[in-house]
Amino acid sequence: MASALVLETCRAATARIAAGDPWGGEALLAGALARAPRDPNLLYVAGNCALARGDHSLALERYQRSVAAAPTFVAALVNLGFVLRTAQRLAEARDVLAHAVTLEPGHRLAWTNLVSTYVNEGEPAAGEVVARAALSLHPADPVLRWNLSLLLLEQGRWREGWSEYRHRFDTPVVARPPGVEGIARLEHPEQITAGDMVLCHGEQGLGDEILFASVLAEFVDAARSRGGEVMLAANPRLAGLFSRTFGLPTRGAAQPAWVVPIGDLPRFFRTTADDFPQRGAYLSVDPAAVAEMRATLRARAAGRPLVGIAWRGGSAYTHSVHRTIPVGQWLPILRHDALFVSLAYHDATPEIAAVAAEGITIVDLPGVTTADDYQRTCELVAALDLVITVPTSVVHAAGGVGTPCWVVMDQRAAWRECSCDSSIPWYPLTHRRFIRPKTARVWADTMGDVATALQTWRTSHSASPSKY
Repeated sequence: MASALVLETCRAATARIAAGDPWGGEALLAGALARAPRDPNLLYVAGNCALARGDHSLALERYQRSVAAAPTFVAALVNLGFVLRTAQRLAEARDVLAHAVTLEPGHRLAWTNLVSTYVNEGEPAAGEVVARAALSLHPADPVLRWNLSLLLLEQGRWREGWSEYRHRFDTPVVARPPGVEGIARLEHPEQITAGDMVLCHGEQGLGDEILFASVLAEFVDAARSRGGEVMLAANPRLAGLFSRTFGLPTRGAAQPAWVVPIGDLPRFFRTTADDFPQRGAYLSVDPAAVAEMRATLRARAAGRPLVGIAWRGGSAYTHSVHRTIPVGQWLPILRHDALFVSLAYHDATPEIAAVAAEGITIVDLPGVTTADDYQRTCELVAALDLVITVPTSVVHAAGGVGTPCWVVMDQRAAWRECSCDSSIPWYPLTHRRFIRPKTARVWADTMGDVATALQTWRTSHSASPSKY
């Protein structure tokens, strides 16, 4: 049993963490750890300090030592499982977290961490089993229900998935915009009556809003058929593009009768596989701006096709490790006779310089791809003949403007890119998936497949001055 002094030190250090001062917490622990370097409580709180500072490697080492000293210390097991999960050491994370729920079957945080190890990991059916076991103990937990929704959507079980997806705003992960408190959330378009104004607000990332906007016109038609109207509060970078496409008023002085997050719209109109329309573009860009950009690029291309590429996507939280293919691994593709255009939304100068040393030119237009007005990026995408990209917002930009797009991806993917074949349900006429096999540790074979497909595509492709 821990001494009173150890427990008091742990409480004081934990208070420092809560106050935003994990460094001060570590300073408080230093003397006690020097005297008792194997104390599991001190090691656990020291791990929490390291985690709060963002030093996951040190946190991992401290949690491992804590668990080694006290194998039934559930709190340490849970945090160890979390750190292993973020390090993509999934088998170890699952073993640790399964041990935690065996020791304490009702431990909610252990279950939520365990379920999260299956989301976006290419194992949705197995994850669903775990999620439902967790929900049998914690049926109202919003994080568990949201994770279940993601696992169901990965399987293409749209109706079930959307019914649980609505719980995302009850989690600490997805935030609703300010100013919608107190406005009733629309549960179905049939609730709209004559004169009702419905506020549809954006959420999550640019790519998500563009994807969900594929359903917006249907929702507007449904609202107007009942005498209502829709106003839109989109991400500021999408405001111009959406205004041009949908012509909806932005939020004004009038108080809406209803609010609907844009991510709720598929729940009304995309509940089976047959609900996904066989269509191309659904967003409007300025044809004159597209034509001008295309003419400029074609002047540099000298008859070669225009191919946009994006090789990095996401963040550490959103699986960037599986959504990034170093540009050097694109050489089998980049050696083809095409004008390649960077669609990177980060500073790609070092990477572009690296392939330039191989005699390969990638056109970089950072003033377009990082513009505050995302319509500029969409105009560039519309000006291209083909886009080859990892899973990122460019996938949805291409879908929105109708440019053919090849998505090079890992088996471990989010529901947006999942399907039972090589297509993507949201963009059935334009998009094709190239998937790295589950057993592959490198991208070489997959990039070789893309290069071969590009050769076939080039043989049959005849670039035209205009796509409009």
